[in-house]
Amino acid sequence: MFVPWADGLGPDVDLVSARYSTPDDVPRSVADLADRVAGELERLSRRPTTLFGHSMGGIVAYEVARRCSARAGLVRLVVSGTVSPAAHRPGGTHRLDDTAFVAEVLALGGTAPHLFADPAARAVWLPPIRQDFRLIDTYRHRPGPPLTCPVTAMAGQHDREAPPDLMRSWQDTTAADFDLRVFPGGHFYLLDAQRAVVTELRRRLERPSAVPSPLTLP
Repeated sequence: MFVPWADGLGPDVDLVSARYSTPDDVPRSVADLADRVAGELERLSRRPTTLFGHSMGGIVAYEVARRCSARAGLVRLVVSGTVSPAAHRPGGTHRLDDTAFVAEVLALGGTAPHLFADPAARAVWLPPIRQDFRLIDTYRHRPGPPLTCPVTAMAGQHDREAPPDLMRSWQDTTAADFDLRVFPGGHFYLLDAQRAVVTELRRRLERPSAVPSPLTLP
């Protein structure tokens, strides 16, 4: 999903993605996953670093940012398509039977239906997707000091999971600056609005501590 972003971000930006787990190494919780990602970040050179996370990834990126708040180089957190940790509520989607679970996943958009049409394909794709839902369904936010880096929230105008009004609550997670960008589309707006999203990210990489003037894309 993120590989095509590299060209738009430019040759001076290293795009690094986090693989959450393998069948033999499954995180116990979001906290466990964030610990692992933060540990891997420490292995990288301490260049200016921006964290981006969409949907569940936004919560993971926030928890990683909490662990890296004292780390030299962390300049911004960008969250997308997820409500703030304090507004998050546990769920039970991961416990649904296969038919109901697939329906929930497809309702979010962003997933090709043919992945679940064949029983063999279901056997491959359902376990890791269900595992991701288990992590976010069981996530519990633990209050603590606010972040010290700026936070940018990105939202789809018609996202029912994380509507723009609820995305504004991310401003409470930081003692630094906050801004919100709204794009056309639903929960997976960033698939159709890839160029606009990458352009916004690039602006923040060029001016990591600056907050652009308010902007809502029609």
